[in-house]
Amino acid sequence: MTIVTVGKLILQELQGHEDAYVQELCAVLQGNIQEIIGRSLDGVLRAEVDSWLGRGHYTRRKRSKRQKVKERCSRCLSHQRQKFQRNGNYRRSLNTQWGRIELNVPQVKCECGGNVRMKYRAFRPGQRMWDDFAIEVCLDYGHGLSYREIKAEWDKRLGGSVGLRTLNRRVLETVPVGIAARPLKQDEVPPVVRVDAIWITVMFPTGETKQDRMGRMRPVKQAKKVAILAAQGVWPDTGRSVLLAWMLAVGEDHNSWQIFLERLYEMGITPENGLALLVADGGSGFRSAYESRYWMVPLQRCVFHKLRNFAQAIHTPADLDRQTAHEFRTQLLRQAAQIWQAEDETEARLRYQAFCQQWQAQQPKAIATLTRDFDQTLTFYAVQEQAAAQGQVWPAYTLRTTSPLERMFREFRRRYRNAILFHSEDGALAVTAQIASRFS
Repeated sequence: MTIVTVGKLILQELQGHEDAYVQELCAVLQGNIQEIIGRSLDGVLRAEVDSWLGRGHYTRRKRSKRQKVKERCSRCLSHQRQKFQRNGNYRRSLNTQWGRIELNVPQVKCECGGNVRMKYRAFRPGQRMWDDFAIEVCLDYGHGLSYREIKAEWDKRLGGSVGLRTLNRRVLETVPVGIAARPLKQDEVPPVVRVDAIWITVMFPTGETKQDRMGRMRPVKQAKKVAILAAQGVWPDTGRSVLLAWMLAVGEDHNSWQIFLERLYEMGITPENGLALLVADGGSGFRSAYESRYWMVPLQRCVFHKLRNFAQAIHTPADLDRQTAHEFRTQLLRQAAQIWQAEDETEARLRYQAFCQQWQAQQPKAIATLTRDFDQTLTFYAVQEQAAAQGQVWPAYTLRTTSPLERMFREFRRRYRNAILFHSEDGALAVTAQIASRFS
């Protein structure tokens, strides 16, 4: 650990009104912070050179202990660090979240007079924007700011100009390759996994080009709807939930879900490792992919999606006014929801049969929607019983719906609405990765 002596910071006497005083004080503090950061990094660099040379300042070299290092002299090509020595410093600047920092970077030379090019761990050769700068830029982009808004803020903070291309490169460096996931250990696999998708608009090249106003040839792009497939792991006994994986796909078709489920299986999310239930909506693409990969795991049809489809199929009598019609639909929907509030599966089926008999004549379309895949909406009762047999209490609300995953999607939708659409697939992936990191 490098200890940097800060000493006493002397603030000049500031004049003016309260607002001007605070602004001036903040400017003075900002300058002092930059000085402290610069001196701290100088100490880190000196300590790194001491470690690399194997000796501190004004320490004699031990000729008997010869050791080779990766770096070499530019003239004699020697790798013997005992031939190397300090050669003063050179000044350089580094842009950080605290502003532009001036550094004294140590130099190293060989006995023959040649230079030794050091590779410091604190920053990379030629790096002008420090890593914390890239993190801040990605956070700003993930919060919905455009590149031009980010540039204006950083230009003011750094007292210079940051290129839009630089910002774009920093953001795209966060783009994951393929599915965003990590292998799970056996004790990390959640008992319940919810899966769903969210749709966004992305511009894709058509293969054609056109000339813009400045004479540059630009690719012609076309907007397309694509899906973000996501899986949320749930531990029902504690209520904990995390985003396990997500993937950009062409849609919610069989092939897309098949790839996604195969990757989940490769992560270790299997019944052998503790997976007890999958929760999903009634999409046909997922259903066929589920039957080919996770057919051995019980599937819970999301009750929320079932009730939403039921509500859309309700036929409102024509003689009702707007308010009365709304109350009619609400009461009917609440009555249907009572089916899944039963204590056990037997009671739920009795409520279902009574409800269908009551409304079959008046609401045939709604009842048909309710009847479709109804058995799969009751899967959670059997899973609850299995958990109870092992001494665990799994609340029904953690098992029968993907609504918590939908609530997590609200943050994604907020950011996607700000962007309206994405001009590249990498841009969409960068934003999604930034938001997903908050739920992983």
